[in-house]
Amino acid sequence: MIEDYKKAQKLGVRDSKRDVSSGRYPHPPVLEELVPNVQTLSQVHLGVMQIPLEMVIGTRTAGRRDAFSRSFMPVLGPKTEFATKWSHLYDAQMEEGFRDPIKVYEYLHRFYVEEGNKRTSVLKYLESPSIEADVTRILPSAVRTDSNAPAKASGAGHRDEAGVDQSLEIDQYDEFLEFWRSAPTYEIEFSHPGSYERLARHLGQRLGEPWPEDVVRNLQSSYLFFKSIYMKAGGSHLDITAGDAFLIYMDIFGSSNLRETPASVMRDRLLKVWAELAASSSGSETLLVSEPTTGVSGTSPFVARRQYTTQQPLLVAFAYPGSLADSYWSRAHDDGRRVLEERYGGVVRTLAYEGCAEEETFVSAVSDAQTKGAVVFFSCSPELMDMTVRAAAEFPQMHFLNCSVNLPHGLVRSYYGRMYEAKFIAGALAASMADDHVVAYRAHLPLYGSIAEINAFAEGVAICDPRARVVLDWARRREDSDIDRLVSRGITTICGSDVTPPFDDPLAYGLYKVVDGRVRNLAVPTWNWGRYYQLIVGSMLAGGLPSVTSSEPAEADRDMRAVTYWYGMSSGVIDLKLSKDLPHGARKLVDLLKRGIKSGSLGPFTGELVSKNGIVSSEGAASLTSNQIVSMDWLAENVDGELPSDLTTLYDVSGMRGDEADE
Repeated sequence: MIEDYKKAQKLGVRDSKRDVSSGRYPHPPVLEELVPNVQTLSQVHLGVMQIPLEMVIGTRTAGRRDAFSRSFMPVLGPKTEFATKWSHLYDAQMEEGFRDPIKVYEYLHRFYVEEGNKRTSVLKYLESPSIEADVTRILPSAVRTDSNAPAKASGAGHRDEAGVDQSLEIDQYDEFLEFWRSAPTYEIEFSHPGSYERLARHLGQRLGEPWPEDVVRNLQSSYLFFKSIYMKAGGSHLDITAGDAFLIYMDIFGSSNLRETPASVMRDRLLKVWAELAASSSGSETLLVSEPTTGVSGTSPFVARRQYTTQQPLLVAFAYPGSLADSYWSRAHDDGRRVLEERYGGVVRTLAYEGCAEEETFVSAVSDAQTKGAVVFFSCSPELMDMTVRAAAEFPQMHFLNCSVNLPHGLVRSYYGRMYEAKFIAGALAASMADDHVVAYRAHLPLYGSIAEINAFAEGVAICDPRARVVLDWARRREDSDIDRLVSRGITTICGSDVTPPFDDPLAYGLYKVVDGRVRNLAVPTWNWGRYYQLIVGSMLAGGLPSVTSSEPAEADRDMRAVTYWYGMSSGVIDLKLSKDLPHGARKLVDLLKRGIKSGSLGPFTGELVSKNGIVSSEGAASLTSNQIVSMDWLAENVDGELPSDLTTLYDVSGMRGDEADE
């Protein structure tokens, strides 16, 4: 009917005007223009199948593109021959449906029409979820075609606004091709590397191997069911794909019996974790709070504002990954818990749960804390974060914080210390005490923030001795802790572990020097967890921290960001403890640097910074931002060593590529 064409044309004109006013090209992208060498690329004919209509975004050639808006709505007048043909196709679809598939080319998970542009337009106007198409895949030149060996291509650009090569890099497309070999379906798309592997683990399958047909069918139906509820709940407001949300949902609530979950239950669950979905947006940086806040901020309190007393105290729970008998880290946090409780004289009471690395123990601890009336729950290690997120979704009346930095979760806030400040001062001290202009820095896995600690140490070395070199020594195994290798090379000033000494010498931790075969401690960076917990809980008692949850998605996604409290020396949570035998001049140096750090007049990442690969920032430049510091992936020019290339898989919390540690 011509009337429907007029309605579609009105939509097309509106979309085109909107695109022009926004500076975007108003017509569908043309594959041959986006990829000039497309004719030379490998092609694989996949056959006839249903494809998601929302992924049909352009045309193969420039032929009829000017007849459509970018949304594939018609823009030519209603008295044209084009309008008549479009109307006839509309009538045919309404009477009996299209008989023949359109012909498309798929490139980087998007489709470009060669035959059937008007049929595509009609079905988009009718808001059909899919269209039958004869599909030919075009493989980017960097992608391997060997079905037995997944490719890991390097370096790809980003898709432009037309949808090509912006959010889906080539290495992510390689992952999609692995997924395709397992489950040939286009609907599920992710924004983050490693997501298809996570999906496979949820289903108990191996990526790259064909999955049983019933597994694929159940996955498709479960995903489409989830997507319909997610979009109705407001999913279009978030800058993530429905696949991203699907994976987060499974991370928290599990993947079994998704299709049998009542729609009302699934929607309620989505509302509970909406902050988590919003925080996972690819464009949303973690908010790193560098100083404690004073007074009340935000529109709603983090803890309901009420008068806590010794008769009605604020109950705060702590969960430690290890036992207090065996774990220095757990004992340090437990000491902080005791300081917190003593500071508030009964107005704040605490609960402690040790050995919570296993999920069963952790869940039991949370349940017990909730039963006893705990309002706040601290999980005191990054390894507890995933379990903490699941608990936060299950117990929305409690407020959860995890000891980690820069892990993007909306349901759980995190807290950590700017340990790089202490390492900066330790570097200067090391250079002042070193022999032959060389010091060593022993590091473990490159987790978030640890690269900044290495570079801060190196910058500290440089300000005291511009000629000095920092030998970076990676230690990934507990038994690989002896210092003889370094000493045999003439390196006697070493910065080692801050938490626990190695087996071969109980004094070889922090910054130390080996003299005549004996270890002499110089300084050790320290955490003041009691001070940290006082600052956080004190703000809670004042109602000064904004809420991390919202019952309405439209409200939650406006301001929702993952939050990390990242306090440092100026807040009293980080310090550098000095040996009583340290020379007077060295003590004065440390004191001078401490005062500069605390006042903000001095920092390791202000002004000119030069990495092993070139200039990071020029002379006179402002300090790097907190996010730039915590997510560093480069080494300072005076560091002899590299980030470990053999660590192909690392902890999820690392911020580097991969999932697990090579232990």
